[in-house]
Amino acid sequence: MTDTTNPDPSTDDSPNDSPNDSPTEIVRRAIQHLGAFEIDAVLALTTDDLVLEFPFRGDGGPRQVQGADARAFMRAMPKLFTSLPFHDVEVHGELPSGQVVAEYKSNGLTRSGRSYPNAYIAIFTLRDGRIAHWREYFDPMVVAATFGG
Repeated sequence: MTDTTNPDPSTDDSPNDSPNDSPTEIVRRAIQHLGAFEIDAVLALTTDDLVLEFPFRGDGGPRQVQGADARAFMRAMPKLFTSLPFHDVEVHGELPSGQVVAEYKSNGLTRSGRSYPNAYIAIFTLRDGRIAHWREYFDPMVVAATFGG
């Protein structure tokens, strides 16, 4: 029987986060934390050199941010939205490459009161039990309609 208790509670980032979690569970929790604006909890599941990539981004913003810029991007989410709950989350498991694929939808509300319903497919690359690369595909027309881009 494996002991799953944490002998040093000071190293526990979150009561629900276990260092032995599968890559699919880590991804599932990251999506859940992001949708709840629990940004510190999301960042605890990522590497310091995290890469966020948005290949379909068409609003003139960067299609890729890394490291401190990626972390700042995540921290800015609550400044754009009053809510961004994700639903219909399906984490499909690991590919032979070790990457994890997930699909999810949002029913967000911007700070200006505009609705933000979008759908996403994301490919996650993990390193040492943390998300190192989060490539997210979403409908850029929803972004343009919502934010006027």
